[in-house]
Amino acid sequence: MLNTAALFSTAFLPGQAGFDTEKITGLAEWRLDTPMLFKLLIGADAQADAWPIYGDGEDCPCVLAAPMAQAQASWQALSVLMDRPRDAADIVARSAISALLAGGQPWLILDCVQLIAHDIGTPEYAAALEALRAETQALHSALLRGDRQALAPLLAAGAASPAIGYWSATAVAQLADVEELEASALPFLQGLKVAGWKEDALCYEVSAPGEPEVTGLVTPYGRWIVPLSRRYVDLGTYYADDGWLTFATADKPDAHGVLDLNGTVVLPPAPGALYVISPHLVQRIAPDGASRLLRLPDGALLIDRVDNIGEREDGYIDIERQTGDNDERNVCGVIDKTGKVVVPPVYSSVQDFGTKKKIAVVSQRIDGRFLFGLVNSQGEVLAPCQYEAIDCATTSSPPRLRKNLIFAIDAQGLACMLTLDGKQAFVPLYRPAHHLRGVAVQSDFLYVVKDGMAWSMDFTGQLLEQFDTVDNFKAAITAQLSEAMGLGKKKPEKKPAKRRSFTPAQILAKADRGQLRSMAALLLQGDADLAARCVDITLEELAEDDPEEEYEGDTPAAACFFLLWSTAAHTLGHGTTLDWKAVDEVPRIVQHIGLPALRDFLWSEREDGDAMAEGLAAIAAHLAPHQLRLVNLHGGEDTYYLGVVRTQDAAAFSTVALQAALRPVLL
Repeated sequence: MLNTAALFSTAFLPGQAGFDTEKITGLAEWRLDTPMLFKLLIGADAQADAWPIYGDGEDCPCVLAAPMAQAQASWQALSVLMDRPRDAADIVARSAISALLAGGQPWLILDCVQLIAHDIGTPEYAAALEALRAETQALHSALLRGDRQALAPLLAAGAASPAIGYWSATAVAQLADVEELEASALPFLQGLKVAGWKEDALCYEVSAPGEPEVTGLVTPYGRWIVPLSRRYVDLGTYYADDGWLTFATADKPDAHGVLDLNGTVVLPPAPGALYVISPHLVQRIAPDGASRLLRLPDGALLIDRVDNIGEREDGYIDIERQTGDNDERNVCGVIDKTGKVVVPPVYSSVQDFGTKKKIAVVSQRIDGRFLFGLVNSQGEVLAPCQYEAIDCATTSSPPRLRKNLIFAIDAQGLACMLTLDGKQAFVPLYRPAHHLRGVAVQSDFLYVVKDGMAWSMDFTGQLLEQFDTVDNFKAAITAQLSEAMGLGKKKPEKKPAKRRSFTPAQILAKADRGQLRSMAALLLQGDADLAARCVDITLEELAEDDPEEEYEGDTPAAACFFLLWSTAAHTLGHGTTLDWKAVDEVPRIVQHIGLPALRDFLWSEREDGDAMAEGLAAIAAHLAPHQLRLVNLHGGEDTYYLGVVRTQDAAAFSTVALQAALRPVLL
């Protein structure tokens, strides 16, 4: 729905006996703004009232209402002060307003719900409505004291002035009801060719017989947004969501301009093409290819010589232009949707800003190679472009954060960590031990090279542990990656060891209820009664299971241990499975593991690029003060089999799990 202000009249207000939404009379409307006359007529006696055509408006005040008698008196007083009519159109317009007000019902309603950028019923909406009421009262006071300066836009206004608005007996009475109607039922469409209904502009596009290229726009209630008399061609409504229409004239079809949604010309036609970028920006490309970025609605030049403009994932807009030097390389910058320069166009690339830290990776071509740096959303350089690489998820992503630090490799190929203000956390001394950044930097340490040996190093630059020669380290990593991707060379003479599995009958034959209850108690924070119930449920399900079903485990007890976890997780809500990619489920962990200690869990320190490992660490940190530990039954798997144990039971849990040939990871 287009943002519109409207004036209605009604015999009764909502809540009064006799109120009927079918008996509301439309008087006036105006798109995009609330005309000064609408505000003046509501006047000093305005009161906030409900309006049932909006869902939340049934119970919350959302419109302004005033006695029609006050509005009639205000119009008469204003007419005395107004300049003489300019022409016959002004005379007709003023007479129409007088007639509509005189024939209106007892209450005048100002509906500008769509122009208030808040939800009905919120404090912000109430404040905006109150501010509008204060404005109506101030205008009424200016009228009473004859303040010509305060009323100047109205006193000199012509029939088509935005200060007056569009007045007609056919004006829509309920803004929510503007929709396509049968063209045959609308008298003003008879004799015209209807090209189609333009939903984005809530208008019919029409043309006169014999001139199909000349088109106009008219609403279902007869308001001509673009009259055919203007002889416009190439009308474009696809930018209506941004508040604009594009057009050309029949005598100069290659010159394009911009209209607002009321049909007012805001950018006169000029040769070339137009592309609306946002509600505040338009790109004009001249016939010779020269491109300019202009501000709407005043057409002010913002940026000259801009070659490419594109929207970004972070809500900003990329701008790109050629430098004009010998190799004609492009430089990039970033603006916001109002045209304000966020990052000046001096970089080879500007990656996306993060959602929280608002830091972006930038690059520049220096001495024949691309080096990287960091800027913030105020355009401030945090780290100059002097790094061979800065860690990020993709070539367009914000920097990846690890403990609020950013991994980088400087121009000399040395590994370091950068703080959020772009400073080096330590003096770079060592090269990364592997060319893959995912291997070189871990969640809390780096792999680096010293004297031909691979070491781990913490984020302060302190060496921790020596592993092996660099060649052996790289070979081991390569083998692990190849195996993980299924690229390892298979040796037919060595068959993989077959995992043992057991049927329900085999597990039940070896089941020791006492031992099983002790195991279950570890999974259920020492609750013996719940553990007994968990064992009973597990064994009952096994007894009723398909006798051909098999469960993996090195022993029947091992297979039963995992079944106990499954019962605790899915039947009793004490555990869950999460896919390694399901990071968005971390903030909702209490919906998966229904423990009181997790009810108030918030992942408040989540950063761009955080994966499941960081999410699980956040859960573990939240549980620690409750003397609880998060456990993943199978470390290193794509699926996390999560549970919670008491800190005092952690050692016993690890022992039992290892006996069951599981690889638990306590966090």
